[in-house]
Amino acid sequence: MKKLILLTAFIFTAFLTTDSVKAQDGFFSNARTLEKGVGSVALQPVFLTNQDDFMFIIRGGYGLTNSVTGHLKLGLFEDETFFGGHFETALNNSAESNIDVAALVGVHSYGDLGLKLGLNLSTDLDAVSIYSGINYQPLFIESNTNHAILVPIGFDVHLNEGFDIMLEGNIPANDDARYLEAITFGTRFYF
Repeated sequence: MKKLILLTAFIFTAFLTTDSVKAQDGFFSNARTLEKGVGSVALQPVFLTNQDDFMFIIRGGYGLTNSVTGHLKLGLFEDETFFGGHFETALNNSAESNIDVAALVGVHSYGDLGLKLGLNLSTDLDAVSIYSGINYQPLFIESNTNHAILVPIGFDVHLNEGFDIMLEGNIPANDDARYLEAITFGTRFYF
């Protein structure tokens, strides 16, 4: 519990010290949470197709319990920085079903404070996980709220026990999400 409180305090402190960027990070993961004590580092190039721009995200994850993973993200975008964090909670696992389901809740900085609420669904086909779901990212702008809704669709290829490669597309489900349309790929290492 102390780690969870420290992680939350770190996330909110970072929001007070970061610049803004009009970008997003998608799911970039199947719906399986990390086991307790397992960590990951990921490198994620993002092509923002509607903005015709590029961003690079470094991600970290840590299994707080066998069903809860904490994630931190730092995105580099020209001369600006994106920062975000979320928790992912397993709602079921493949031992009970062929489909993994996880809920996500977090915060991010686009210059204005934003939230990340999502439902991630995935299934494994041998060494490949196919995932999708719904990703709601409200952004609290001065006089109104942008209600971006995205549908991520991705593939998580497990090359060995400590290394995955990913490919994901983020499809806008409403007009508020058009600026978040993206294609992303990358790698994740486990330790």
